[in-house]
Amino acid sequence: MAYIFGNTSAEFSEAENYVFEFLKNSLPDYITVAVCPQITDSEGRMLEIDFLIFIPHMGIYLLDIKGAVRFGYSNGEYFYEYRNGRRLVATGQKRHDRIVNQNFELLKFLKKKYNLTPLVYEFECFPFIVMDGMDEKDLPPSFDPRHVLTASDFNSAMRFLHKLIGCTIYMQEQHGIGVYEDLTDKDVHDISFFWERGVAEPFRPGRPPVVFLSYNRNNNEMSKMVQTALQDRGIYVWRAPKDVPVGVFYLDNEMEAIEQCDVFLILLSIPAQKSEEVRKEFKKALELDKPILPVWVQDIKDDEIDEYYRENLTRYQYRIMPVMDSEVIEEIVDTVGKIKRDKDKE
Repeated sequence: MAYIFGNTSAEFSEAENYVFEFLKNSLPDYITVAVCPQITDSEGRMLEIDFLIFIPHMGIYLLDIKGAVRFGYSNGEYFYEYRNGRRLVATGQKRHDRIVNQNFELLKFLKKKYNLTPLVYEFECFPFIVMDGMDEKDLPPSFDPRHVLTASDFNSAMRFLHKLIGCTIYMQEQHGIGVYEDLTDKDVHDISFFWERGVAEPFRPGRPPVVFLSYNRNNNEMSKMVQTALQDRGIYVWRAPKDVPVGVFYLDNEMEAIEQCDVFLILLSIPAQKSEEVRKEFKKALELDKPILPVWVQDIKDDEIDEYYRENLTRYQYRIMPVMDSEVIEEIVDTVGKIKRDKDKE
């Protein structure tokens, strides 16, 4: 079963509901589906997309759903006919421009919010139309069936994914290698975690643990190395300022991230002890009774630990890591993994 996030309570049309149930129940769990995601386009207008499918190491697939039961082309115009007798007509250029615009705006959104430039493949979906055997004279010369999903493509997950893979291979050949970034599993998790706000994300069995990393700017380089080391081992690390969305109030976002995290990892040093921001984060983690992992990133004597941290760290075992230490990192990874597994059982 695919992982679904977004507006799952949306009022779907018959065609949209058909596709939604197929995506939810037929696709494997490594695939993530966004339902009716909204983005703001370059002119400040809200743009709602029907469905986005995120597949690691392939790309993002934009589905535009149409409930037509008949589709055709005549005299330079496309027409769509529906069960209720309604008939819509659109010029080829308008149809093409609208789909391309969705793709363009989505790429801009991903670049701005996540600094990602993956390949995005757009598909028109006609789940109630059987395209197999359709007379080619009814289709325009420019019509590309690689970008169209019809009834037979929804017969099975294998048929559906085969269509997506075929389009992916073709488009990558057209664009060339290295133009766009690979969409990694971590990228997919980042997008589903942070599409709307912070780390407020629905429960997902097996998702990577989320660690909030608290540190002082004097230890910035160490914080980056710790973040990289943990994420290379499958642990997602929330670290400011990178993970604070543009235009969001900084402190509120941090407090919300602490509420949602599985583990609070604090990098302590003499400058960190004096940081009001680090203390606020630590205090919030204490109030929420979060699992806290203290790591001193400089050699420190007992008499150099100030009264506040001496009092509040008494029940926590800490480690000293003035330079990166693989044994300490592995111990953190093991501890975080155990905490996450215990939390999933609750």
